[in-house]
Amino acid sequence: MSILIFELSGDMALWRNVYDSMGSYSCLGPAPSNLAGICGAALGFASPRSQAAGEQDAKALKLLDRKGMPWPVSPELLAWEEANDFRVACRWAGKFPVRAPWNVNGCKEIGKGENLRIQQQVILDPVYEVAVQLPDPEAERLAAALRTPAFPLSLGAAFCRAIVRRIRLAGALPESADWAFRLDGIPLGEAVPFSRHIVNPEECFERIESDGYWVYPTAEHPGVKQDNPFVKGWIRKEKEAAD
Repeated sequence: MSILIFELSGDMALWRNVYDSMGSYSCLGPAPSNLAGICGAALGFASPRSQAAGEQDAKALKLLDRKGMPWPVSPELLAWEEANDFRVACRWAGKFPVRAPWNVNGCKEIGKGENLRIQQQVILDPVYEVAVQLPDPEAERLAAALRTPAFPLSLGAAFCRAIVRRIRLAGALPESADWAFRLDGIPLGEAVPFSRHIVNPEECFERIESDGYWVYPTAEHPGVKQDNPFVKGWIRKEKEAAD
């Protein structure tokens, strides 16, 4: 196994909280599912309903839509995560975190000319150090893809463009007390819901599993050194019971 480490940064980030109905207040950093999406975009794994997707199974898409999954995750990405046992670690590497308003007009209802003012709070000047644990060939493949990504990379929202720098392969993860750590219950400090892609959505008809929190240490709420900061970035769920 190899460890691929890279710096992820940009002008702003908007990591939506799945527990917030409006999704307007950005978490400090990405969840494992967000990082998997960035890797998938770099590798060119398109969502079935995106413009970049090729010919798709219309019957399968119709079933997912009927089950409440109008925007499924790329099947290629899900298969890649499971086949390579995708594991990830991340830490905040920027200055003191600062949030700022970034309000936009949104569509209240399709077909009507009414707008809804969406109140958003973005992270300014975000910088993260990301580490991905993969088999050697896939680590090298992902490193090459991050240098020349197939699709534009974003920090949570499409208008938050991502910059990837300092890409390198390593035999071990740098020791630090700043790596995000998994926590059950109500966390203190900067936390993002611990969300992961479900790799068998056609069986359970769910896209994301959120279980607890991933806490980002900061100067105000320091972390502790972990023996292994890597977390499993995907999950397979049991098949949905028959009606």
